[in-house]
Amino acid sequence: MFEIAPVTPELLDALGTELGGCDFSHQAQKSFLENKGSCDIQAAPGNGKTTLLAAKLALLSRTWTSRRQGICVISHTNAARTEVENLLAKHLLGARFMAYPHFTGTVTAFINQFIALPYLRGLGWNVRQIDDDVFAAEALRRYEGWGALDWLANKAKHGSKHAVESWVSGLDLSPDFIDAGTNPDTLAVRRRKGQHHADKPCGIALAQLKAAMVRSGLYRYADMTALAQRALATTPGLAARLRARFPLVILDEAQDTNGDQLKLLEALFKDGITAFQRLGDQNQTLYEDDALSPADYWTAGPGVIPLDGTRRFGTEIASFASRLTARAKQEIVCEVQRPGVRVLFLFDQMTIADVIGAYAAEARELWGDACAQRNVWAVASRHSIAGHKAGAWLPKSLVDYHPAYRSESGSRDEASRFCRQFQKASLYHSAEKSPAEVVGLLAAALAELTQRYGLTDANARAANANNVWAVLAHRDLGLPRRIRRLLRDNVLVGDAPWEVNAWHAMLEALLPLLGGMPEGAADAIADYCAFVENEKVTLVAGQTRSTKEAVFGDLTIRMGSIHSVKGRTVDGILVVESQIWKGAAAALQCMDLETVLPQAFGLIDQGFVGVKLTAATSVFVGVTRPRELLGLAARKSVITPQLIAAAQVRGWKIVDLPLLAAHVVPAGA
Repeated sequence: MFEIAPVTPELLDALGTELGGCDFSHQAQKSFLENKGSCDIQAAPGNGKTTLLAAKLALLSRTWTSRRQGICVISHTNAARTEVENLLAKHLLGARFMAYPHFTGTVTAFINQFIALPYLRGLGWNVRQIDDDVFAAEALRRYEGWGALDWLANKAKHGSKHAVESWVSGLDLSPDFIDAGTNPDTLAVRRRKGQHHADKPCGIALAQLKAAMVRSGLYRYADMTALAQRALATTPGLAARLRARFPLVILDEAQDTNGDQLKLLEALFKDGITAFQRLGDQNQTLYEDDALSPADYWTAGPGVIPLDGTRRFGTEIASFASRLTARAKQEIVCEVQRPGVRVLFLFDQMTIADVIGAYAAEARELWGDACAQRNVWAVASRHSIAGHKAGAWLPKSLVDYHPAYRSESGSRDEASRFCRQFQKASLYHSAEKSPAEVVGLLAAALAELTQRYGLTDANARAANANNVWAVLAHRDLGLPRRIRRLLRDNVLVGDAPWEVNAWHAMLEALLPLLGGMPEGAADAIADYCAFVENEKVTLVAGQTRSTKEAVFGDLTIRMGSIHSVKGRTVDGILVVESQIWKGAAAALQCMDLETVLPQAFGLIDQGFVGVKLTAATSVFVGVTRPRELLGLAARKSVITPQLIAAAQVRGWKIVDLPLLAAHVVPAGA
């Protein structure tokens, strides 16, 4: 067990000073700080949960003396992990919790580092890349090599191409697979809805395809969880050793860890001995899996510690957001007096392109010359390029509002190709992602190419994303530097991933550096290195290089998905209406703001389920980001006079863009 120093008012003041002038005097905060057992914390947006977590680690740093036991802090995303690490790095004693014997990282990193990858290496399996998109792209290219799958997808009288490709792209390893040595011919897979049984021709083909992907070293993230489950089931004492190593486990953003990953953590640490402390907000459950039931998500248990207060925004936004706490009813309480400006923009097909500019005008009216210093965003539930355009016009994604916008993740099509991975790295670089993420993408793409050339490191190990530079240095000590410069000049700041002539010119410089063409590998290398046609955004004069910004003079509006701003505090945000899409059936689709605004403005009082619950969750996360300026943009055709009246009574400004375009100013606007 571990000890915690007595939490006195003086100690709380000291912790607040150490973490930049915070106040930890609230009883709920004190209850968490001094808690040495398992507990759940339901935290409202803007309550300072991450800072409170850092305060607990700073408190523990005063009494933690063990060099063999550590604290395990697990988050769902790298962004949440980075936020915790940045706070700890500024604390003299707390900084040591970022090194052995402690662990701070994502749930995926924890599972991989401590369980899945050691077990995988023990099986003798190769690891080239763990990435859902890369796996899907490669599996979709290969599956027609199995006659049963090819026939069902393309040749059967009533073909099931969509179903087959869904099974193939999401082909998860089953924990019950039979260990068939280092080069398995068949591996049991998790059966999805409608998928053929394992003893049928298609089921047999899927198991063989999975084994082929494993032999190539390509995995899905869920495969690592399956391997971890298998390791725990077959390795006596492994769970006990992990519990002994980590007497305190803190799961941050608990609402985003679900399904098998959550079950795995609970099997490990809900043992009655380990202190398993889970912090989150059930109303911000953005990461969903349609195959899961409500019981597969984190739910705060009895004795939950409620953090209802917020210091981010004022009463107006708190009241509006509280009506959208659809998963766990919560009345958000303001702990600061912060006046907020709220604007509802109405648009139609002719004026949708004016929405972001109109929002920029409201920001300038609010902040004047201080606009340049403000963190301002425009976001949507769906931000990828809309595909199917049939039927009535709908604003399906953020691209409908700002055609130059591109997500740095891009399309999943051909994600395993050399060129496609370099396109992704180029977009990451333009979006100012961390250098480590950009280099990681370049390394993963380059590793596969060096494998095809047969290059290895000094210990005869094939290249992967972690050792590719050592593999290249084994061939020639100066080679890593030459290739990095080549990639910098041609990929990150050049046009090679986007223009076919530039791409071939780069290959002519790169491929000879790797040696002569291996016998029999020419076709495979040519296929991997083929140019992938993908639209590159052409920016007009005056725009920034980034495809995720809109610039209006000295005001820059950043753009992204609602997922991308989760956990952030911003000065202003515009949530634009977009489509929630979970399938082709009408019951699996809805327009987010059309669905939730009647509830948010008090016209109805009902619960949300299914796709409508997803819409309410997404909008809730979006509207709880800003300190001062909240904008919503919805189609004029779905906003009723009753809703406009309810909004105006609550102090919302209405900007009717179709009327303004017709040079008519609505009364009261």
